[in-house]
Amino acid sequence: MTKKYILKTQTVPAERSAVETYLAPPPPSKGKIIGLDCHPDTFTAAVFVGQTPHDARKIGSRENLSLEALLKWAAAELTPQDIILMEAGSNSFELCKRLGNLGLKACVLESCHVGKHAKTYADNDKMAAARIALVYLAGNAPCVWVPDEQSRERRELLHAYRKAVGDHTAATNSIKAYLNGRGLRLGKHGLDEKTTSQWILDQADWSVLQKNILTEHLANITESKERRKRLYRLIAAEMAADPKMMRCMKVLGVGIVSAFALLAVIGDIGRFHSPEKLVAYIGLNPGQRQSGKGKDIRLGVGRRGRGDIRHLLIQGAHAIMRSGRNTPLGQWGWKLFARKGNRNVAVAAIARKLLVQVWHLLHGNPPLALESDTSFRIKLQKLAVALGSTLRTGIGLGKTLEDTIKTLLSRCQTHPEPSASPCETPQPA
Repeated sequence: MTKKYILKTQTVPAERSAVETYLAPPPPSKGKIIGLDCHPDTFTAAVFVGQTPHDARKIGSRENLSLEALLKWAAAELTPQDIILMEAGSNSFELCKRLGNLGLKACVLESCHVGKHAKTYADNDKMAAARIALVYLAGNAPCVWVPDEQSRERRELLHAYRKAVGDHTAATNSIKAYLNGRGLRLGKHGLDEKTTSQWILDQADWSVLQKNILTEHLANITESKERRKRLYRLIAAEMAADPKMMRCMKVLGVGIVSAFALLAVIGDIGRFHSPEKLVAYIGLNPGQRQSGKGKDIRLGVGRRGRGDIRHLLIQGAHAIMRSGRNTPLGQWGWKLFARKGNRNVAVAAIARKLLVQVWHLLHGNPPLALESDTSFRIKLQKLAVALGSTLRTGIGLGKTLEDTIKTLLSRCQTHPEPSASPCETPQPA
């Protein structure tokens, strides 16, 4: 987002995690401002005092610190009145957590915005650390939400699963391309079938080297498929332990992976004060570029926000459209399609409404676009099958599928207290 914000701090109740405001706290009146340039092995700090870039005064710096040396220096030299600023990176959340354990205040600034201020003619770690502090003092750098430990772990699992899915797809396409280069097509022979590998070997007079190459291709498919199954089972276990995730599957078009991904990315729903905020965060809101009378460009969704979640919701919206007029939301989508003449517009609008329904559900309001009892039971059955009998017994869900489904249904019955916001009723766009 490119909006300019007034920076404020917020007090958060103890029972809730930190609220995402995209705003950094104001400069401390009595403390120091530390810009921190982070690398995997070294850290450089620039220490400032002041309230604006004009009266800021650099009072010191530390270069080429290891992680241990940085934490030791911070514990000895810095106070809770100081603020430590760093650019968003691979290790920024972990470093923010460790500094917080020392009783210090740390803030992660949006990487894209800070990078725009880099000097092209000269740059080093010392200048980068000072630049982070000065960009913050200018009041132009929004900060990012530092996820809690549970959300972090779930996001890591989601990333690993998506990587496994991508690896499995790449391995499948790789052997298909190799066979296509030899004039062979699999046709109805699936790579998951045990007889397919022998069928491939019988189709040509392969050399020893070619047989070894085919063996590697098939091994990559098997390995990526098994890794994908293991990670999917971990996702299913997280789902079974969290009633909120299972309740999300009650929303039309939201399955196991979609519900897990939504909760992993959203984290604390309290950081989104309205459904519009969540829709904008995912990137399902249409854009517009307007200037004077000669420029009025209407933009569709995409190329901003969380593309991974947006794609899952788009898939769910396509499934609702395929179901035709079996649901009120599907009927509304087809009417919008008939009016607009563009299926993609209707699909994006349905995905947006699904996300709004999830926001209301997580806030305790009863959603309107609900699955039927039969469809929801089928989703729970898929969840039980994914867990496997051994894991189901280990986490106390029962040995049989029927016992597991009953247990999962009982966990979904308790709803959170409803909030004041009413659930949105689907209206024509």
